[in-house]
Amino acid sequence: MPAKDDFLTEIYSHGLANQMRVVGMEYSRVPWVSLTFMAKRGSEADPAGKGGAADCLAECLTLGTQKRDQLELALATEGRGAMLRAHGTWDHTLISLEGLAEDFPDLLALLAEIVQDPGFPQEEFAFLQERRQAELIHLLDDPREVANRTFLPLLFGDAPYGHPPDGSPASLAALSLEDLQVFYQQQFSPPTSSLVVVGMVPEAQVVAAAEQLWGAWPGSAQPTPSLQQTAEVAARPGIYLLDRPNLTQSEIRCGHLGVPRNNPDYFPLRLVNYILGGGGFSSRLMMRIRAEKGLTYGIRSQFHFRRAPGPFIISTFTPAEHTATVLQEIKAVMAAVKGEGVAPAELADAQSYYVGSFPLSLETPGGLARQLTSIELHDLGNDYLKLYRPRVLAVDQEVAQDAAQRHLHPEDLVMLVVGPAAKCADELEKIGPVQVLQDI
Repeated sequence: MPAKDDFLTEIYSHGLANQMRVVGMEYSRVPWVSLTFMAKRGSEADPAGKGGAADCLAECLTLGTQKRDQLELALATEGRGAMLRAHGTWDHTLISLEGLAEDFPDLLALLAEIVQDPGFPQEEFAFLQERRQAELIHLLDDPREVANRTFLPLLFGDAPYGHPPDGSPASLAALSLEDLQVFYQQQFSPPTSSLVVVGMVPEAQVVAAAEQLWGAWPGSAQPTPSLQQTAEVAARPGIYLLDRPNLTQSEIRCGHLGVPRNNPDYFPLRLVNYILGGGGFSSRLMMRIRAEKGLTYGIRSQFHFRRAPGPFIISTFTPAEHTATVLQEIKAVMAAVKGEGVAPAELADAQSYYVGSFPLSLETPGGLARQLTSIELHDLGNDYLKLYRPRVLAVDQEVAQDAAQRHLHPEDLVMLVVGPAAKCADELEKIGPVQVLQDI
């Protein structure tokens, strides 16, 4: 085990009487506190055909409680100079409050009220639903969004990761306030929820206040099991074309199934991906396809680490006539990294980046709270932050190459093109069969 990095204070964790967990860290640099409630269920638990339920529920909880309407809740928050945020994403739903440490008792009580006594105001839900539908319809004018939102169901089909957390215009239209109430009743349960507290508040005070305000919360019945295993990729490897005749360039998304966050190759894969396409101008994909070939202004790759295996995705764009060439270059660069491994200098640069940038994510209570939320969601251990930099530095060339060989699959890429078929289809057919998709 690598030596610990001891520049951080200890993470503490406690279980309440109702099995809810309290996780925190004392932070003495500024008189501030960050409070986050996490339900460990998110958009993967959205009802079938009703994508966006978890994310809409999160916002709906901020629109009024049993005791206060939206205006009164806003005044209670802003009157203390605090910030209230909420969202649902792949594996969890978050409600957070940040404010002055001296207001900790009031802020924690307010957060408890928001989570435990939701108002579910019908009129506010109607406005929320209408606004979100309009926002998504506007987003779909952007070819990048069309590509992103077409690729997910192409890769995962109707499986839980097959829709974006904010849903689609159609899925939002299908949502009702009753759907949000049912989601809340089924998924907000103390044994699968955590309270994360970071700030200038002593541990003993946090635990005592949490027990008083949260320990008797009965929550829901047993929630649905958490998603642990992703179904097989829905689409066969190959080229898929969504025709957009009016475009002059193609949006490209290439990918395959990745690995879960708890995979032991997490650190080697982050370094390998930095070298492949996550490291900006120093990455191999950028060097080959932008610097050498001049075929794009930007290209990036990313493993989306989630509780269940998420996607590995390469994203770029290019003039339509170069679409086939870019796909071939992507596969060639991936194959080289998989087959030949990474150079010592590349590995050292990637390690230097992650080691050097890591402290920046720990500078504020909010940044630390995000780290603790991830640690709690994925059960990474209370020593995770102290072992982070040593674990990055412990990856050598052999370990990195082994990870690349196990988890990069250029031969199994699902390749999506959103662009003008008249300008790119013939060249695409030369490198493989093309399946034309119906519009989303």
